[in-house]
Amino acid sequence: MPKNDENKPPQPSGSSKTDIAALLHMLIESQKDRDKRQEERDKERDKRQEDRDKRQEERDKRQEERDKERDKRQEDRDKRQEERDEALNTKLSALADSMKSVTDSMKGVTDSVDNLRVNMLRASQPHMTPASFSASMPNEESPFASPTAERTQHASYLEDPLSTPIRVHKVAAKYTTAHYYGLGRKNETQGVRTAELLEHLGEGWLDAYNAVSDEDCITVAKSTRDFCWRHNYATLASEDCRQVVVNELFGAVEALLKSQRTSDTTMLCWEDRHECPMSNGRKPDGILIAKVYGLDTDWQSVVVSVELKSLDHGHSDNHLRGQIFQNFLDMSENQPRRYMLGLAVAGKCQVRAYLCTPSGIVSSNIGYLQSADKVTEDHKLFIRFIMVLYKMLPRDYGFLPLKECGVLDRFMFKDIPNCKLSDTGISNTTVTVSGRKTFGGRHAMLIGPQSWIYRAHIRGADGSTTSDAIFKFIWHPKDGSEVAVHKKVQEMGIPYIPRLLYSATIEVGNQGQNFKKKLQGEILVIEDAGLSVYEFALGVIRGGRSNRLIDIFAGYMHTLLAAGSVDEDIYVLHRDVSIGNLFVCKNQPVIIDWGCGMIAQRIVPRIPSEIEFVGTAPFMGIRVLQKSLTRTIIDDLESLFLVLAHIVWNVYGTKDSNYQVLWGKTSDIQDVADSRTRWLDSETHFINRMGLKQEESVLIDLVKRLYKLLFPADIRISEICESASDPRKVKFKPKKWLKEFEKAAKKSSVTEMPCLVKLREFVKTNPRLGPPGNTFESGKRKTDDRRDSAVFDMEEPPFKK
Repeated sequence: MPKNDENKPPQPSGSSKTDIAALLHMLIESQKDRDKRQEERDKERDKRQEDRDKRQEERDKRQEERDKERDKRQEDRDKRQEERDEALNTKLSALADSMKSVTDSMKGVTDSVDNLRVNMLRASQPHMTPASFSASMPNEESPFASPTAERTQHASYLEDPLSTPIRVHKVAAKYTTAHYYGLGRKNETQGVRTAELLEHLGEGWLDAYNAVSDEDCITVAKSTRDFCWRHNYATLASEDCRQVVVNELFGAVEALLKSQRTSDTTMLCWEDRHECPMSNGRKPDGILIAKVYGLDTDWQSVVVSVELKSLDHGHSDNHLRGQIFQNFLDMSENQPRRYMLGLAVAGKCQVRAYLCTPSGIVSSNIGYLQSADKVTEDHKLFIRFIMVLYKMLPRDYGFLPLKECGVLDRFMFKDIPNCKLSDTGISNTTVTVSGRKTFGGRHAMLIGPQSWIYRAHIRGADGSTTSDAIFKFIWHPKDGSEVAVHKKVQEMGIPYIPRLLYSATIEVGNQGQNFKKKLQGEILVIEDAGLSVYEFALGVIRGGRSNRLIDIFAGYMHTLLAAGSVDEDIYVLHRDVSIGNLFVCKNQPVIIDWGCGMIAQRIVPRIPSEIEFVGTAPFMGIRVLQKSLTRTIIDDLESLFLVLAHIVWNVYGTKDSNYQVLWGKTSDIQDVADSRTRWLDSETHFINRMGLKQEESVLIDLVKRLYKLLFPADIRISEICESASDPRKVKFKPKKWLKEFEKAAKKSSVTEMPCLVKLREFVKTNPRLGPPGNTFESGKRKTDDRRDSAVFDMEEPPFKK
């Protein structure tokens, strides 16, 4: 056999090939079975997953429905809670009003109430100048109330008469939850950074803030933290805990400054007042006072007020802000200020600072109150802010003037910052304020025009000249000036105007972009105006000398007519004739407060103030209350008529008459307008609703006659309210007014009436006195200077003087 055949592999037989094929087939079939089973398992798994997904979707859907139902139930609960809160606030307000009514009624039946009221008038000399009004904040019992308890209750509305700009909030009893909520909602704040807030305070504040060392902040923070540890104040959840910790914090700051021997320059002192009321009964949680005043602690000396709340800022913001803002009102009641500061601690001990200026209110988050937690940067920020307050000087606290004693005692014109005097020689003139309180002014609002009026004694720089006078400080828009109007009426030779002794302007400087209103200050020192017309009226009427009051009102009319007469194409409307601006000095009538006055030109367009309409609500003319765009001298004369009607109502009215029926709620300008329209709708309504006694009186007769002149029978009151131009202009004749005063004088059987004689001479000397002219605002606002444009209605020219 050949050798190569021995090395070949054995060839499989036919049976072996069949076995291999069968094996392969078996393996393939087995794999297919496995794949099929795997596919079935996959399908089953996918199906189970789909079922799980479907069940999850159903659960999610049911959860979503439950969430919606829960949210709806929560909304319903919140709504019911709000309704309960509102109902509770309403009941509290009604209860407070009822308590005040009972108290006033008890006062009304005391012995010799008339004499007591006259004594109060002589002591306080209230003057009722126009005030930005909040009906929920009467200062004290009004001296203008009638002897009846009902009118005594409502006469407090005159305590803070309404003036433009109108800012009305919900009427609530004084110092109730509803009152604070209303005050908080009414005054909105703008959030700013801490640096911006410090810049608004003035030069040096931001530098002083940055100069406070971290070591001092850490020292105070650790001292406060250790105190919290020792007394187990871990969370500071309650207001009581926060009160204790705040006291400790301020005490630690004062102790540190004293240890550094800086107490000589530290002008502030912390006081916990949440259990110790202030002079008006209110109890702020704490105050920083200027201890250099050397007086009993009162709102005038407060530099910063502090309020604490356990709720979050978002939940208690309106109420908390309302308390802070009421503190501001109390702080500025008798003390003019450039600005005021307040601190609020709420929520998780977050601290918010409020800065109030006449131009606006801003707030800033300035850190957190230190607790038992570790010291953080947020804790140090608050302490740094407090340290700055202690290190500033009295002139930096916003008081006007800058003297340490403020305006409460004595100061010179040079002590007033940024003061530009009309005569530089009076910078050393001394003003001594009589008492520590104002007797008038409009400072019941936080933003916008404000004023403070004091009786004062003026001593010249050389000490040789002294005089009693009225000192008035005003914040007003830059496009208005009471000094300019007062000087103009003096130049025109208008009678019965007090002489302007001194005047000055105060530039506020850069008020920043956060404040929309740009204001400036003015100072007026005028001759003493004597007694208010109401006090004078009480004396002469009860003394049987009503004729003197007729003569005084004839003098007031003379002043308004002379000012409304065209002099070199210019005339002046007072626009705020009210019981607070009419005085009697040495048996001569005096009209003060020309701050709302309008210098009008007959031909040349003028640019008036930004404010829509001005005046004191109870004495506004009916067209003014209806926001008519025109103003004429008839509106001033109608206000004069209402002052006389108010005096007659107080003296001769019966208990059946009601204050609000006649004068309305002065917190709501529309309510005043509606009440006035119903009252003056007819002569019968006018007489009956005043409840005048059925007795002979020349004053009652004069009021009735003047009513017929202002509201003639052939002109419906709806025409007067709705016409674009006052329909009474055509029939206005000063001679008719003079005739009615002369009839009243003859009926009184007294011939000595010097003011009436001068009025008669004025009317006879100007026989062409006719319908007065008026201005009307076009309603189109310029975008460049944000002021209203106004031209004259030449339909009927102003009468010649």
